[in-house]
Amino acid sequence: MMPLPNLRNADGSVPLTNNYFVKAPFDFNRWTLDTKVNWNATPKLNVFGRYSQLDFWTFNETVYGDLLQGMPIGGGNPGTGTGGTYNFSAGATYVLSTNLVADAHFGYVRQSVSVEHTDIGQNKGQDLFGLPGLNGPRAFEGGMPVFDFDTYQDVGITELYMPYIRHDDQYQTVGNLTWVKGEHNLRFGTDIYYQGLNHTQPELSSGDNFGARGGFRFRGGPTQLPGGPSGNSFNAWGAFLLGLPDQVGRLNETVAPYTTRMRSYSFYARDQWQVSNRLTVSYGARYEYFPVPTRVDRGLERYNPDTNMMEIGGVGSVPRDIGIAVEKGLFAPRVGVTFRARPTLVARGGFGITNDPYSLARPMRTNYPVLANLVVQAPNASFGWAGKTSDGVPPIPAPDLGNGIIPIAGNVTAFTIPKNFNRGYIKSWNAAVQQEFKWGFVGEAAYVATRQIDQLGFLELNWSPIGGGQAGRQLNQKFGRTAQTRVIAPIGDTKYDALQARLDRRFANGIQLGVSYTLSKSVGIAGSPDSDGVPRIMIPEFYSLNTSLSPFDRTHNLNITNVTELPFGPGKPWLKDGVAAAILGGWQINNLLSFYSGTPFDITASGTSLNAPESSQRADQVKPDVAILGGIGRGNAYFDPLAFKPVTEARFGTAPWSAVRGPGYANWDFGLFRQIALPRKSDVQIRFEVFNLLNTAHFNNPGGNVSNLQLNPDGSVRNLNGFAEVTSAYGERQARLGVRFGW
Repeated sequence: MMPLPNLRNADGSVPLTNNYFVKAPFDFNRWTLDTKVNWNATPKLNVFGRYSQLDFWTFNETVYGDLLQGMPIGGGNPGTGTGGTYNFSAGATYVLSTNLVADAHFGYVRQSVSVEHTDIGQNKGQDLFGLPGLNGPRAFEGGMPVFDFDTYQDVGITELYMPYIRHDDQYQTVGNLTWVKGEHNLRFGTDIYYQGLNHTQPELSSGDNFGARGGFRFRGGPTQLPGGPSGNSFNAWGAFLLGLPDQVGRLNETVAPYTTRMRSYSFYARDQWQVSNRLTVSYGARYEYFPVPTRVDRGLERYNPDTNMMEIGGVGSVPRDIGIAVEKGLFAPRVGVTFRARPTLVARGGFGITNDPYSLARPMRTNYPVLANLVVQAPNASFGWAGKTSDGVPPIPAPDLGNGIIPIAGNVTAFTIPKNFNRGYIKSWNAAVQQEFKWGFVGEAAYVATRQIDQLGFLELNWSPIGGGQAGRQLNQKFGRTAQTRVIAPIGDTKYDALQARLDRRFANGIQLGVSYTLSKSVGIAGSPDSDGVPRIMIPEFYSLNTSLSPFDRTHNLNITNVTELPFGPGKPWLKDGVAAAILGGWQINNLLSFYSGTPFDITASGTSLNAPESSQRADQVKPDVAILGGIGRGNAYFDPLAFKPVTEARFGTAPWSAVRGPGYANWDFGLFRQIALPRKSDVQIRFEVFNLLNTAHFNNPGGNVSNLQLNPDGSVRNLNGFAEVTSAYGERQARLGVRFGW
């Protein structure tokens, strides 16, 4: 069933990794409609209405085809995707008096999306392989189960959240009042937001899972020797050949579709005070309230770590808000100052606080018993196995809401929220100087900073200490619970500092030019670049090791933009009339050139000797400086592979997270546009765009698992085996031709 390698080394030998190539077209069709109506009802009242619609269809092949599936070739979702976004909004502005204006608008968005893999409805786990407990009677549970081979390419539906059918609604109502009083421009308003999710999707918000089809995970432990060399991908493949997975499981979506309902309320007041002709001060505050989300017919669910029971909101004695106390004093002040030192020189500065708007509906939408995620762990986290492949997956007990407080199996995932929920906030400040120069140029330099206090994310309650294994899990010792049990709570602070500079030439004589440069540094929590992540290390006494460069950090960022009107046609220097003017006139060229530093990535190692479930292992760094060699492709090291080595002791490695920075980025996007006027105030726009005009290779970061490195007896490199190798790229050249009619 598995295809044979079809790539070879220069000497004709078959490489041990990255030895198979396949290609297929990615089909994407999109249709859009935008309409807007403005009505000046009276001299004081203006009303508008807008409707837009986007429909799409996609098809994406997988690397192993319909039988074994594997990862999608073109990125994104495999199989067929259809859907649309439908947006309606209406608003009005009313002049109450010469210095008092009211405005309001209402918006509604419906997003309907459906994506299905090509073998949906086929129970391959049972019918093809004869493995019990895989797939299920519903169509979305069909398809190829996943076989996770560590660093080798997985087999099966690798996008574990597939398939999905989503019907999501959003409503927003905004009202504002503007009052001009002397030197003051006062503005007050409210923003009320509602979001409803309706998903048929076997997805888990966080943690290990094998999707609706089920599957097996193979790691090196079962084929390693205690006290021997570090495990690698060969050990994992050996465990597969022996049929000894270290995890087996399946996710059962018991309610389809499952729902969430989220609301938020905010009010603000702002005063823009013209202190003098040279000084303007803007200050204000915003109040926000985020109630606990619910489901359509009851509350959410919460695991109680004190009782080892699930509490179902709105059922029995459990309150609809599951007893969570949210903050009701979320005030966010902001202030800004603009000072015009002279007509060509302006200084600006500001400070503001923003409450973290992260919606609890996102992480809590897939909790037990709505989704029952069974994961059977190996009893010995380092060297054991969870069972035999031939035994399949154990059955998942059907849950019952009962009186609202129900038991949960020890091998089923659960999520929870603290009884007193702290949302956290972001502090932002900046200082900038803008100077106008000759020939239409304007320059600006600014310092920009943010500090996120108490970033939300997932913390694992059921962690284990170094050497503790499965037996050392905190809830295993207390309740015999081995499953991942995560709380949505503050996980730490992050910071960003940047020097931003730009030079712009305003559009004049058919030319516009802009150059911007950013020197920046972002420090956050390893594994959690946003609130959907999980810190790499969960052991409290080692938690500080998570502080690292953010994975999106780019030290240098340079962008050059240009808009040029071709000098042909009426009013231009050349070919002012005639056929040539009609053909060549009215064209505009757009250019965007981008140059970025590479992003940092982790150097990891096998965690067998660490034996600390829910914490990841770092490599040992054995050289003070890591040389960047710049190699690309199989057998060519991008960085010095001998700067790191695996860890074979019960401790964390010495290499920091984000220890090495990957390849940089260079790109040129090009556009050619022309707008042609038609009768009756209508027009047509012709657009030709090329993204990555020069087809420059944008390389992904190299492999970072040092345990895969193979050395000769003398310590030289025998086989990189994916470590330090850059084997993939993205962003190939794309061309797009579009025609837009307006009337």
